[in-house]
Amino acid sequence: MKKLLFVLFLSFACTSIYAQVKANSNSTVYCNGDSYGYYIDEIPGAVSYTWSVLGWAGGATIWPGWDTAIDITYSKPGIYDVMCTVEMSSGPDLVYGLAVDVYQEPWMFTTNTR
Repeated sequence: MKKLLFVLFLSFACTSIYAQVKANSNSTVYCNGDSYGYYIDEIPGAVSYTWSVLGWAGGATIWPGWDTAIDITYSKPGIYDVMCTVEMSSGPDLVYGLAVDVYQEPWMFTTNTR
C-alpha cells in the first residue's frame, strides 16, 4: 500500500512539474488586433481548466478554444500574465501561468514631420 501511494504521489508531482502554459508561437506579441494562441498539456485527473488574463493595462480579450487552449487578442501594450487554473478531482486546484510582453506595432511610434 505504501508503494502504491508513493507511485501516485510521484506521478502527480511529475505531472505538476512539467505542466505549464505555452504559447503556440514564439513571435513578438503586438496589440494590433491579431489573436495569439496559448495552451496547456492535458493533466491526468483534471476536472476543468479555467483561463484568465491579469495585466496592468487591462486590454486583453479571451476567445475560448477548448478546455486546454485559448486565443487572446490584446488591445493595449503592457505585461500580462496568462493564467490557467486546473481543478483536480483528487485535491487542491493547480495554477499555471505565463508572462507575456505585449508591444505596440513599430509603425505606431513614427510621427509625421511635415
